[in-house]
Amino acid sequence: MKKIKISSIVYFFIAAIIAILFSLPFLYMILMSIMESSNAIFEYPPKLFTGFHFENYYDAFVEINMGKLIVNTLIMVVSTMFIGISSSILIAYGFSRFKNKYTNFFFTLLLSTMMIPWVVTMIPAYAEFEKLNWIGTRLPLIIPWIGGSAFNVFMLKQFMEDIPIDLDEAAKIDGANSFTILIRILLPQIKPCIATLLVYSFINAWSDYVGPSIYLQSNPDLYTLSLGMQRFFSATGSANWAHVMAASVIFSIPMVLVISFAQKAFVRGVVSTGIK
Repeated sequence: MKKIKISSIVYFFIAAIIAILFSLPFLYMILMSIMESSNAIFEYPPKLFTGFHFENYYDAFVEINMGKLIVNTLIMVVSTMFIGISSSILIAYGFSRFKNKYTNFFFTLLLSTMMIPWVVTMIPAYAEFEKLNWIGTRLPLIIPWIGGSAFNVFMLKQFMEDIPIDLDEAAKIDGANSFTILIRILLPQIKPCIATLLVYSFINAWSDYVGPSIYLQSNPDLYTLSLGMQRFFSATGSANWAHVMAASVIFSIPMVLVISFAQKAFVRGVVSTGIK
């Protein structure tokens, strides 16, 4: 028992040290966001606190027009999450329940797309969207998600295959069709996996910069939060770093909240996938 307690204490301190190291940049960002001015950030010796100047948040919000940027970002996030997860569920359902001699081949082909770097398809995709006159619209960032995601399909398929197919057969005897089986039997069983994918999808869509910078650069009215912040600071030439830090805190809050509220389901989904 003593050895177990000592090892638990050691693990706790190691985890605490790692957590502190990872949280230091975020804590520094918060402290800098309430600094009196940009000059205070660069003073030596450094000052970590010069009072509570929460007006930096209001100034950053107004200067960058963050209200409009947040709305644009939420449109992108909700659209890509709903379309991407819904499509991936249907595709994974097909691979896990409707099998034939070609199923493994096509599933392997799907997984192989994960090996292709995104930069390889970037130029052909841009040329295709330009032919469709989609550049400067949200369509290049939303429509491709109709095909789902190979990673999402893989995780969902693994969860679905762990659910006994006898449940499907019993439901069919009671008159349920394939769609009813998916909605009423499979989906409730794979909630941890769906929650995990929702967290991943939200973080990727919320923090995405490369995609909007390629397809939305010609239409400032559709700028997302990441793109709008970068364009504002680069356009001004010299940034007020207290405002930059305040804007960065605002940008980070939704991701922190999503991780906090979905933490239990997220951990269950990741652990269950690893066990399978």
